[in-house]
Amino acid sequence: MRVIPVPVRDDNYAYVLMSTPTKQNVRRQAVFVDPYDVAKVRQAAHAEGLADSDIVGLLTTHGHYDHAGGNGAFAREFPKRPIYGGSAEIEGVTTVVRDKEKFTLFEESAPIDVSCFATPCHTQDSICFLVEDRRSDDELAKTPAGLQEGAQGEKKRGVFTGDTLFISGCGRFFEGTAKEMDYALNKQLASLPPDTLVYCGHEYTKSNAAFSAAVLPDRAAVKALVKDLQSQRNKGITTGLYTLEQERAHNPFMLVNDPEVQKIAQKQDPIATMQYLREAKNAGTLRTNI
Repeated sequence: MRVIPVPVRDDNYAYVLMSTPTKQNVRRQAVFVDPYDVAKVRQAAHAEGLADSDIVGLLTTHGHYDHAGGNGAFAREFPKRPIYGGSAEIEGVTTVVRDKEKFTLFEESAPIDVSCFATPCHTQDSICFLVEDRRSDDELAKTPAGLQEGAQGEKKRGVFTGDTLFISGCGRFFEGTAKEMDYALNKQLASLPPDTLVYCGHEYTKSNAAFSAAVLPDRAAVKALVKDLQSQRNKGITTGLYTLEQERAHNPFMLVNDPEVQKIAQKQDPIATMQYLREAKNAGTLRTNI
C-alpha cells in the first residue's frame, strides 16, 4: 500500500490511501482520509493515476470540522461510497465503526486490513485506523517503489491518528480527561506493532519537539527528532516518518511512567503526569528553542 499525505488548511493533513495490485489488468483503488478539501485531495489522487471510479470510500478520524468538513462534498462527488467514522452524528458517516472492529479494503485488488481503535478524549468520537498490507516486507520491497521513505514508497502498516497522537505530542483534552488520553496513547496505540507508522492530523512537530526537548533535554531520541527537524529531513514532512516505537522514545505523553518525566512534573502518578504535561503544553510555559 501507499499513503499520500495531502496538506490542507494551514497545517492539517488529509490522505490518499491506495492499494498497489501485483496482478496485471487490476487497477489501483483508494480511500480518502479526513479530506477537508475534497478538490485538493481528489487532485492528488488524479496525480497518482487514480480515476474517480477508483475512489471507494472515506475514513473519518473524528468529527471536528477541519477533519470531517469535507464529508458532505465527498458524498456528493463520490455517491454510494461508504464513509466510516466513530459516530452517526459526524456529517456524512454511513458506516459507524466501534472499538476493535475490523474490515478489509480493496479485497479484489490488493487487500488492506483495517482495525479500528476508539480513542476518546480529544473528541468522544475519535477513532484511530490501523491499516496493514497483507503482503510481507519482502514482497513490498520487490515492488517498483520499494520500502523507501516518503510518500512514494510502499508501506507495510500505519495508523491514522487524527488529533489523538501527533509526532512527539497529543491532542488537547477537549471532550475527555487525562485518564482517557493515557488509555488512548499508552494502552490502545501502544499495543499496536512497534513498526507502525504514525499518520497524524496536523503538522505540529516543531512546537511539539520544542516541548519534548524541554522535558527530556538529554534524551537521545528527542535529540534525534530535533536534528531531523533542523536538517529538514523528508523536506520537513514528518507525518508517516516515525513509528510507534519511536514515539514511545521521544514523546513525553507516551512516557508518563518514565521517572525523568515524572520528576519534571513533580508527580508519581502517570495520570497526574499526563495532566501536568497537557496543561504545561497548553500554557506554553515549558519549551526550548530548536
